Amino acid sequence: MTHKPNTGTGFGFFLTRALKTPAASAILLVVLAGTGPANAHEKATGVVKQRMDAMKMLAGSMKAIAGQVKSPSPDPDAISVAAQVLRDHAGEAMLERFPEGSLEDPTEARPKIWKEWDRFSELADRLALQGQGLILAAANPPSGAAPDPSRAKIGES
Repeated sequence: MTHKPNTGTGFGFFLTRALKTPAASAILLVVLAGTGPANAHEKATGVVKQRMDAMKMLAGSMKAIAGQVKSPSPDPDAISVAAQVLRDHAGEAMLERFPEGSLEDPTEARPKIWKEWDRFSELADRLALQGQGLILAAANPPSGAAPDPSRAKIGES
């Protein structure tokens, strides 16, 4: 059975709409930066290893968010945690992992990153902002789509 993404006005639909641009940004960043086979990560050192690990975390977060969006009852807390990874590892943090000339093996980064640095920088910044937006969206679902109150954390009303 094929599962269709949430439609209508529920929380999943709200997040699906919110994710369209972040997902595109993340996919483009992963393609530009590359994700290599596991053995490439084992051989990597320094900034190359740091960015490979960061890209792997970003990909995992996008997968987690996409899974929540497809869920009939998405978990705002899970979305928030994954979105924090997007926010914290994109933007300036990502750009610092791409110093000019860091193309040594086993990097999967494409030379196009440095040729189109302004575009790459814009996408990295946008992804960080969109991660923040998803955190806010998860904390403030639209009316009628609020999470089950029985899941509220102690001290919250």
